[in-house]
Amino acid sequence: MPPSRMAMKAHPATLRPGESRRTIAKIETPTVKVEEIAYARGLCIERHSHNTANLLYIVAGVHWSGYSRGGDTCLPHTVRFIPAGEPHENYFPVESRCLRVELRPSMLDLAAQHGKTISSPGQITGALSATLGARLYRKLCENDDDSLVEMEGVILRLLLLDGHGGARRRERTPHWLLQVREMLREEPNRRRSLTDLSRRIGRHPVQISRQFHQHFGCTIGDYMRRVRIARAQSLLSLPGMEVSQIALDCGFCDQSHFTRTFRRLTGMPPHLYRVVISKGQRVPTP
Repeated sequence: MPPSRMAMKAHPATLRPGESRRTIAKIETPTVKVEEIAYARGLCIERHSHNTANLLYIVAGVHWSGYSRGGDTCLPHTVRFIPAGEPHENYFPVESRCLRVELRPSMLDLAAQHGKTISSPGQITGALSATLGARLYRKLCENDDDSLVEMEGVILRLLLLDGHGGARRRERTPHWLLQVREMLREEPNRRRSLTDLSRRIGRHPVQISRQFHQHFGCTIGDYMRRVRIARAQSLLSLPGMEVSQIALDCGFCDQSHFTRTFRRLTGMPPHLYRVVISKGQRVPTP
């Protein structure tokens, strides 16, 4: 593949107070856009999707990602694939850094000419996937023409599974369990019990509780708290809303309960969160 024109932007790796995310470095070519992004501790990103397929290499930190077929804990030095249009949501319990590769159609077409490419969301578990992900990150840091050529080659090898297997094959999440998650997400303010879910879905409460944790990597209660706090983070960027009203709108019984939960998940109380993001750093809406 011939070399492409490259534009590199580098910024301090440390997040400023109130920043939810920061692009540390970026290279963009006609075929891909590669960015290193830092995410703040406690950031909850509501369900969203991208118009392009993406590869992710986890540089540091641990986060949770839920998508249409299930959910995973994303560990350092792993590589993940998200197809275009795949709905997914994220929660970052600690500050994390990820390498995000936005794949243009020309890159996907080129890979497809050489063999079967990855199509399902999830972790790539080929024998060389971690090595290739680390190499991709090193080349971003080196930032020269030769590195760019090698980066495109590494991306192609990841898309083609490199002959060592592909995205992780896991037990498919049952349709009824996906229904449970949708019910929780679409009605976050409704107080549901396992008995209520059991009646609606037709499954034993123990089965619901056990399999929810198995497939989504968190308890039902944890998931509901993340959904509510993600919404609260967006609402706190609106200066006209009182914190007490946000607490009620997000399904908390009172402001003190909301404040305790918000502090536990994000590391700061909602009032302080609003102050720091008001200093010209608006919370991005997913």
